[in-house]
Amino acid sequence: MPFAGWEMPLHFGSILEEHRATRASGSIFDVSHMGRLSLTGPQAEGLLDRVVTRKISGMKDGQARYGLACREDGGTIDDLIVNRMGPEDFLVVCNGANRECVVKHLQSHNTTGAEISDDTVGSTMVAVQGPAAVRRMTARWPHLSDMKRYRCGLIEHGEHSLFVARTGYTGEDGFEVIAPGSATEAVIELLDDLANHDVVDAGLGARDSLRLEAAMPLYGHELSESKDPIAAGLRFAVTLEKETPGFIGQEALRQKAEQGVPATLVGLQIQAPRAARQGAVVKKQNEEIGEVTSGVVSPTMQQSIAMAMVATEWSTEGTILQVEIGRNVAEATVVPMPFYKRS
Repeated sequence: MPFAGWEMPLHFGSILEEHRATRASGSIFDVSHMGRLSLTGPQAEGLLDRVVTRKISGMKDGQARYGLACREDGGTIDDLIVNRMGPEDFLVVCNGANRECVVKHLQSHNTTGAEISDDTVGSTMVAVQGPAAVRRMTARWPHLSDMKRYRCGLIEHGEHSLFVARTGYTGEDGFEVIAPGSATEAVIELLDDLANHDVVDAGLGARDSLRLEAAMPLYGHELSESKDPIAAGLRFAVTLEKETPGFIGQEALRQKAEQGVPATLVGLQIQAPRAARQGAVVKKQNEEIGEVTSGVVSPTMQQSIAMAMVATEWSTEGTILQVEIGRNVAEATVVPMPFYKRS
């Protein structure tokens, strides 16, 4: 199916089977649609500190950090991961649909001459997720066993050096691998080898249901230019104590954090056999108080679950709400997130 200008697999036979395989053993996702931006030079750190909601100057070489790029009013331009490869060498991974917006945002604030390169089209990116997949990767490259979550480095495959980070978008342990276009055949050989050992190919369908169980936000659903990180429950990814001049949108987000936001992202457990889709109305005592941002019938829990943006006064865990699903209204309980957390 077309996605952000790419032809992407929705599934390789069964979304349900690919989802369950990721949880039980492992799967491989082609995520080459994700944006891959290189920022280099002595001014790269300062630019990222100005644009990203997390502190970049304190990162160590080989560290990855989740953060967001925001507008002055606090609205979200994109969420992203900053990988620090060296003192003046950064790799930023952003959403495929927002890549051009992120590049323009970086360029518009690049007043000191950092070098920005969009390497997306000239490279390949795959995600290897799940316990069996991790065992296969660490058996082949033993040093990966010592790599902690949100750390990054290199692996050697034949004559190629491949970037690898212990990150992912499934709620499972795993690695994301980036290779130059010249190494694509080597990556395919690597994936074929992994896929022979209980690791399956997986598409966008399973990627979405897995990230929803793990309560990971998706831009255009839980985040947008009108949905800020504070309302989306991402306060941990916003360093409001950054020194002057701070990051773009810092003052607006500080006010939201201090004064409270009118709507908050919550998890819902819904008493219905069907999924609540994005935009489904959420009510309390017949009064509309919000809407569903993402919903699915969880393959892991066999339960209809959803994330929803609702009036903050009704966001307390245990609150009983109602969700419109088609022509029916189903009872929903506010529950803690994530819905699924690996042992």
